Parts: sequence; C-alpha cells; structure tokens
Amino acid sequence: MKNLIRGDIRRIMCKKSLWVAFIAAILVNILLIVFYLSSMKNSSFNYMLGNLDGMGDIGGMIVGIAVFLAVYADDFKSLTIVSIIGRGNTRLHIIIAKFINSVIITFILYAIFAFQVLVMTKVIGVELMPDERLALCLGVFRGIYITIGYVNMAAIVIYATGNNAFSAFMLVMFYLIIPSVLPFTSNLPVVKNIHLERYDYNGLCANGLTNIILGMKFRGVMILISSFIIYVGASLLIIFKVFNKKELDF
Repeated sequence: MKNLIRGDIRRIMCKKSLWVAFIAAILVNILLIVFYLSSMKNSSFNYMLGNLDGMGDIGGMIVGIAVFLAVYADDFKSLTIVSIIGRGNTRLHIIIAKFINSVIITFILYAIFAFQVLVMTKVIGVELMPDERLALCLGVFRGIYITIGYVNMAAIVIYATGNNAFSAFMLVMFYLIIPSVLPFTSNLPVVKNIHLERYDYNGLCANGLTNIILGMKFRGVMILISSFIIYVGASLLIIFKVFNKKELDF
C-alpha cells in the first residue's frame, strides 16, 4: 500500500490542473484581501476577514474541488482503478490509500496557502493582533478540516457511480448549497427548534472553533474530533460497503 500511496502522490503533484486551480484559489484570496482593504477601513481586522473569506469560502471550495478531481476523478474516469485492483491491491487498500492521499495533498496546499498569507502580511505591512493571528491559524485549520471532510463525503458518490460530474456537483452542494439552505429550515414548524445548521459538518466545525476562540478549548477540540469521526468515519464505512459490492466493469 505504501507504493500505491507514493505513486499516487507523485502523479497528483505533477498534475497541471491541480496547480492551475490552486493558483486560482490564491488569486481569489488576494482579490478578496484587496477588496476588503480598499472598500473598508484599512485595518488588520479587514485584512483578516479577507483571508478568512478567501481560504474558507470560494477559495476553499476551489481547493476542495481540485483535491477531489486530482485524487479520485482520473482513476475512475480512465478505469485505472480496475487495473490497480488487478495488480493485487485490495479494495480496502485503495480506499485507505485514496483517503491518505487526500489528507496529504490538502495539507500541502494549505501549507502553501498559509505561507502566502504570511508573505502578504509582510508585503502589506499589516500588524496583526494576537486574536487575529489565532483567527487566521484557525482559518487555515478550518480549510483543511472542511476539505478533508467534504472531499471524502463526495467520494461516496464516485465510488458508487463512477460519475465525476455528479460527484463534483455533490461537492459544490456541500460547500455552498447545504450551508445556505439549512438556516432556512428554522422556519419550518417541525424542525425549527432543532437548528439543523448546527449539526451539519460545517456547523459543527464552526461550533468547535468558536468554543476554542472563547477559551473553551477542550470542549471545542472534542466537538471537532467527534464530528470528524462521525462524518468522515461514516463516509469511509459507506464507501467500503458500496465499493466492496461494486462490479469491476464500471
């Protein structure tokens, strides 16, 4: 399995589409920083907001789609996954290797993202307050956390159907549509007291990070760990069940 992971990482890191998409995410982040600083009072707080929006929303979604397509799409589109199984790799090995690859690539991209933020901070000459530095660090963590979760939730669809387009659409739903729609469920009589937006993956991440910022670090960390185990663990279990029953001629 180590050779499978190493070979896949080398292949992914050489993909031009991954880096083109990542550069696009960086440009979105820079544009948002410029927008916040030009349209509002030039302050470290607005600089922080520009970075958080760039890494967490549009830029984060671009990174997530890039990671998903690089890790999963090519192998399913070209049916390379069939030949990988034919070379003696078990389906469980493939699932674990793909998950590890998605984590490694996500960490690499967000490490570069964090470096870009540091460079921009020096270039612009912004003096960040301690709370703002913490918020930026948590923003990078949130990007990693959300990307790993959403990419592997969307992977359920590609393992089940082999359809790249539908899987990518599901990823967009996780990033944009579901977080936008869930708050409106509070107007429905049946679920208005449940506040469903607090229990989806993104809402639990926000809840955990908020607790950390407010000083309730243990509670925040436990929320993050438990939600990751529930959502990502359940996704991997479903993937195993679905992929294990999948015929090789997909």
